[in-house]
Amino acid sequence: MVNSVETSASFSLASKVKDYFQLIKFTLSFTVVFSCVICYLLAPNIVSYDWPMILILFFAGMLICGSANAINQAVEKDTDAMMKRTAKRPVASGRMSQQEAFLFATIAGAIGVFMMGWFFKGDDNSFNWNAALLSALSLFLYAFIYTPLKKVN
Repeated sequence: MVNSVETSASFSLASKVKDYFQLIKFTLSFTVVFSCVICYLLAPNIVSYDWPMILILFFAGMLICGSANAINQAVEKDTDAMMKRTAKRPVASGRMSQQEAFLFATIAGAIGVFMMGWFFKGDDNSFNWNAALLSALSLFLYAFIYTPLKKVN
């Protein structure tokens, strides 16, 4: 019976959490979402400092941004594997499958987009399609336009 740190469940969980933080590019996502929240707070005569709503905006933004970054890594698996700077990313290194990354991205993106529409109600207190569609558009542009265009000379 092998009794090492590598085979313990807590080590596996910690490794998986670390992989997901790398998958969503946590520092980059945090910076992007933080700037979004600051802009939201600076909107004149529109926003009251409702801390639960600020936290919802932050969480939904992290889901959307993380989803886009996960798609980016799943799509660029082979390219990332060839570059020293990106070879240790979870999908490129083989620690996470492309399917797992895409599944995570789909679920995170859908929840984030839904949260933007549901919690930031429109003028008539209904689902805010503008917020949801803008969120989905930003995810789409990064994941499916910017990512492939990076390879174009």
